[in-house]
Amino acid sequence: MPKGRWRGKEGKQKHKALCLKTFDRSSMASQLRGTFFIFPILLATVHSQLLSPHPLFGGSNGNDGKLHLPGITIGIPFPGAGGGDVKVNDPGGNPPLETDFKGLWELVSIDSGANAMHINLLPNNKVVWDPWCSSGGLAADGTLVSTGGWLRGSRTVRFMRPCNDCDWKEFQTALADSRWYATQATLGDGRFILVGGRRSYSYEYVPPEANTNPKAIKFPFLDETTDMDENNLYPFVHLSTDGNVFIFANNRSVLLDPKTNKIIREFPVLGGGSRNYPASGMSALLPIKLYVQNAAVIQAEVIVCGGAKPEAYGLSQKGTFIPALQDCNRLKITKPNALWKKETMPTPRCMGDMLILPTGDLLILNGAKLGTAAWYSADDPNFTPVLYSPDKPINQRFRELNPTTIPRMYHSASTVLPDGKILVGGSNPNAGYNFTAKYPTEMRIEKFSPPYLDLTLAVSRPKIVVESSEAALAYGQKFSVQFKLVSLFLSKSDIKVAMYAPPFTTHGYSMNQRLLFLGKVDVQQALLPNFHSIELVAPPTSAVAPPGYYLLFIVFRGVPSKGMWVQIKGYLFTGFGMARLQVLVMALFISAIALDQSFVNANFYQSMYFNPGANNWSSIIGTGNDLHLVLDDKAGSRAQSTKAFLFGSIEMLIKLVPGNSAGTVTAYYLSSSGSNHDEIDYEFLGNVSGHPYIIHTNIYTQGNGSKEQQFYPWFDPTADFHNYTIHWNPAEVVWYVDSLPIRVFRNYESEGIAYPSKQGMNVYTSLWNADNWATRGGLEKINWTCSPFTAKLRQFRPRACEWKGPISISQCASQTNPANWWTSPLYKLLGYAKLGQLKWVQDNYMIYDYCKDYKRFNGTMPPECFKPQF
Repeated sequence: MPKGRWRGKEGKQKHKALCLKTFDRSSMASQLRGTFFIFPILLATVHSQLLSPHPLFGGSNGNDGKLHLPGITIGIPFPGAGGGDVKVNDPGGNPPLETDFKGLWELVSIDSGANAMHINLLPNNKVVWDPWCSSGGLAADGTLVSTGGWLRGSRTVRFMRPCNDCDWKEFQTALADSRWYATQATLGDGRFILVGGRRSYSYEYVPPEANTNPKAIKFPFLDETTDMDENNLYPFVHLSTDGNVFIFANNRSVLLDPKTNKIIREFPVLGGGSRNYPASGMSALLPIKLYVQNAAVIQAEVIVCGGAKPEAYGLSQKGTFIPALQDCNRLKITKPNALWKKETMPTPRCMGDMLILPTGDLLILNGAKLGTAAWYSADDPNFTPVLYSPDKPINQRFRELNPTTIPRMYHSASTVLPDGKILVGGSNPNAGYNFTAKYPTEMRIEKFSPPYLDLTLAVSRPKIVVESSEAALAYGQKFSVQFKLVSLFLSKSDIKVAMYAPPFTTHGYSMNQRLLFLGKVDVQQALLPNFHSIELVAPPTSAVAPPGYYLLFIVFRGVPSKGMWVQIKGYLFTGFGMARLQVLVMALFISAIALDQSFVNANFYQSMYFNPGANNWSSIIGTGNDLHLVLDDKAGSRAQSTKAFLFGSIEMLIKLVPGNSAGTVTAYYLSSSGSNHDEIDYEFLGNVSGHPYIIHTNIYTQGNGSKEQQFYPWFDPTADFHNYTIHWNPAEVVWYVDSLPIRVFRNYESEGIAYPSKQGMNVYTSLWNADNWATRGGLEKINWTCSPFTAKLRQFRPRACEWKGPISISQCASQTNPANWWTSPLYKLLGYAKLGQLKWVQDNYMIYDYCKDYKRFNGTMPPECFKPQF
């Protein structure tokens, strides 16, 4: 199709069509209720699948109140124990009670109602499964705040309050950048920082309810840590005890100051492999130990375990599953000149969960021994959970427990319940619900009882007397907890008191998970036999313990009570949605924008020649990060890259003309020059209001085109920016929309079929008048009363080989040059997961394929139509 006709129609036309919005989309929640193409069953309530208070979830104490005196354990006073806490390695000094019990698995439900891809425990003892590949956490008032996700949900913020009949409230354009596979972390002031996501090399602060972020903050660290298979999604983000934010991506880590939005420290590289999605290792902030009087610097230590080699995902897409990583690594992030300390797990593991237990031990479970995360990308499930005791000698820290019989691989999740048991669900390494696959979609829910729930230890289990305990805490202030324990002699050193922030767990990472051991002032015997009172000191600052709800456990020599909910409130506000918080967050966000005006990965001023059209409606916005193309009745507009390329990846975020766009075409394409030019096209054909755009693709080789494929979008391309990528290498051209492949054109030059491999191509984009053919073959004309028409472009990102003349033909195709990532064997064919996505798009949304248009070619089909394309 011609690209050069930008001139508008002279004069304005009368037109019956109105200038209305193209789509009237319902909320994401409604979309999920009706989305059956990937999940054919059981998805109708995925957005609000709540598990109500029930013994299954530890929602009630379930204690008969009787004393079972046989087997009573008598605590031995710890020498020197008296009033006031002591700074020792362990605030509870006596050793834990020993047990040979290796845990117990029990099946508690055969049908969870939806695949448990995410889990978050709420302060009302409900458990919620959440939207697909999103992030989340609990706000200070107990509201579950969920962010991002797939497709239409990528810029959404959702709120669910902790009441028995509450449902989601959601705001679909609240975020400035798309957040799919992003991480959400709570800050000391109660805000959330939202880091990364697929092709989102930025972070932002989650806005209060009903607010919208105007811009995100560029974070080159994420771009730098992206390799050929990403391996830096769902970055590990932990709030340090000094209020700074530790961010780990792939194999690198930094410390970010959220007040200045500046990196203030970079830590040593962690060797051995990649740790984030799809390599999918595990990470946690080890328990924070507090005292009545704390040191000026409260130690914070991070642990990172497992993962995969950088090449593991690519190999898995070819059916080769290599061993996951087997190491565990610890780093004291508050220590100057800190170095990683390495240990070895009993078995390799990727996609595992790492949960902090009330005792301070870590439970490692789920995952696989071979491969990586993603669909069809792993083998050899790791059935055996491992208990890690961080305070034991280095060669005694790992202990294997009893295995499950259910594979829990990609899209599984787990959480600690108030009764100390572990809720385990999910696993679906398939492109949709599949109950007959080698590793089928898993709907069964299990509970695992860790060793501390050995029945022989039941008599030594404390029971918190909730009615006479303080549950509202203030920073640095003393409070008391009453508990019942059969013990004739009880020393303060026999007791630990843990505060646990329940995490949002997904894809092998538990966001916002945090456990603190509190400073103990004294333990006293109450008037009634076996009743005790412990006086404690609340965490000193909100950097140590962000405001919000925590489960408080009394732990007697390694045996925890059931948890009691407590809440510690912030200095300035008590609820995420209060007006004072909104003002504070917006003020801080404006400051963040002032500190970092840069947002996108390329600058249109520097990377493009720009023709604004006759009336100069079009413009490069601000500092050059956004481009607006405008069409009026006088002219259209276009831009052309300053450089040409041969092979690589070309990306652009585009938000198309809204409303009645009939007759308009927004074009985004690669092209060389001359009559024998090569060209790779995206063209977006407008339509009248209420009818969808058409995504028109084509490829020219040696001046010959006529290779069109067309698609309806499965989203509203005018409501938000969407990523359109052309991936072009010596083996194939792939068109992607939001990382989903929609079309492939393979190289068969060796069989006489032309392929674009010897001409450098510039990148072009334009908005122009094509009402002689674009909409219903030219029947629908442009309604000029709706002009000017505007298409918005952002984040132009060429990761490609620059064309420097004929010498580039061999240089850009070289497989020995490590810079030519596109020539890797991993990119010669789509992997299994991408093939599944391609099939879904073409089965459901392709509306024209030139290889099936026999009438057009009079039965003499183009030769490539007889060749496999993927």
